[in-house]
Amino acid sequence: MNIDHQSGRREKQHDSKVAKLRENPVQATQRAAIQHKANKLGETSSDFAPHMPTNTRYPNICLQLDSREISQEQLAAEIKSIYSSLSMVEAKCIHVDNAQAAEFQSAENGEASLAEDHWQALITLHRKLLHEHHNFFLASQHPSASPALKRLAAKYSMPARMWKHGIHSFLELLRCRLPSSREYMRTFIYFAYHMMALLFETVPSFEETWIECLGDLARYRTAIEDDDPRERDIWAGISQYWYRMAADLAPGIGRLYHHLAILARPEFQQVYYYCRSFTCVQLFPGARESVHAVFDRIFNRSNTSAPISSVDTFYTKLHAIIFLKRQLEDFNAVMKNFLELLDNHITRSGSKWREHGAWLAISNIGALFEHGDGSSVLRQLFNESEASKSSNIETQSPTPSSSTETTTPEAHLLSNRAFECAIDLTMLTLKLVLQRQNDRNMLAHLHVLLALLVTFADIDSLESGHVRVVLNRTPWQELCSYTTTLANSEEFGSRFKTTENTIVWLHFWSM
Repeated sequence: MNIDHQSGRREKQHDSKVAKLRENPVQATQRAAIQHKANKLGETSSDFAPHMPTNTRYPNICLQLDSREISQEQLAAEIKSIYSSLSMVEAKCIHVDNAQAAEFQSAENGEASLAEDHWQALITLHRKLLHEHHNFFLASQHPSASPALKRLAAKYSMPARMWKHGIHSFLELLRCRLPSSREYMRTFIYFAYHMMALLFETVPSFEETWIECLGDLARYRTAIEDDDPRERDIWAGISQYWYRMAADLAPGIGRLYHHLAILARPEFQQVYYYCRSFTCVQLFPGARESVHAVFDRIFNRSNTSAPISSVDTFYTKLHAIIFLKRQLEDFNAVMKNFLELLDNHITRSGSKWREHGAWLAISNIGALFEHGDGSSVLRQLFNESEASKSSNIETQSPTPSSSTETTTPEAHLLSNRAFECAIDLTMLTLKLVLQRQNDRNMLAHLHVLLALLVTFADIDSLESGHVRVVLNRTPWQELCSYTTTLANSEEFGSRFKTTENTIVWLHFWSM
């Protein structure tokens, strides 16, 4: 009996397998999907299948499920419910983070450690807050949401709150407890990075915020990689990628260039980004403090004329002298060493110097504007020029003028000397560049400085001594020679030979 029963069961299993093999692949896929969903919901296939849309013409194709439109009242109620839950989780995160920070500060030498289950609970709590924010953004930015509902995220500063309470506070808590918290920090960074990448794809209305947050998360990841330089370089490159994208979208925000300056190598690029952060429309004051670490390191070197000193080192020291107004008497010697190395550096760089030349030109212009100092005379002139062009502004005196009135005579002399050094740095570098007349890699550097000179010519108050000094120190003869050679070249000749007035304004300034 047992043998007959087992053989009968084997025959049934065999018949079932044969039936599945003969089954249409589409039917098999549909049946498996229905069975999986039914098992997940605790239902049978027969209970679940009637809910699937069917079509007699195409019985083997799964149709799209029917969707129902959501009303504004339902959407508003859903957003209100999500926000209520979000606020509760946010308050819990704030309380826990503050308590842990206070406990860490009160512990002896900060050696207090947390158990693994405690870390897991904290990560779970902050993950829940990020999920609630994600639900809020999806609901408030729903395609059928009204403009009033879509404005709620900006009205309640949801992106900033998400970053501050959901990510940044917890990352700082983890950072303070390194190295014991390294693995937990790495895990949370991965999750937060994926969440921000998802928001970047699905909620484009806050695209600039998500991009900067992605750069910040990658920078945190870079900071904790002490043992693997290759991994650290990879994440540094990822962070730079996002920060550059953010700077392209908002080129007037100096904070973004400050982030890039911290990650930048070598020093050419670092000085360039710091100068951009100094001289943007929205200056970043913190950059003036963090750049001291770079410049102090240069001054602390025993001898910058040693063989190990490179053109980057000399260039950074030149900007350090101008910025800090220290060792101004050594400027000419450092400038001489820099120019001796620069020509060879340009030759070795080749096409890369197109980018390097633009960096140097912009950095030198930053030095002319005294690295964003509030008492910069040139910046005041630009502000006055912009104010005079605005039809709705009758009188506008620049705010930095009050600071210049209280400047001591010694500080005024140092400022004038530093400005003279900035002119030497800019014009002597330009003069060396103009000597390479057949090198098209010089065009980027030349273009940036010509744009500055044209802007100076457009300023109404040319009587200013600073503007006149800059124009008088410009190497007009070399500039005319370079542009004439450029105009006579085969590549550019067709554009310039028809008009003889292209370089007349250069001769005008050289008179």
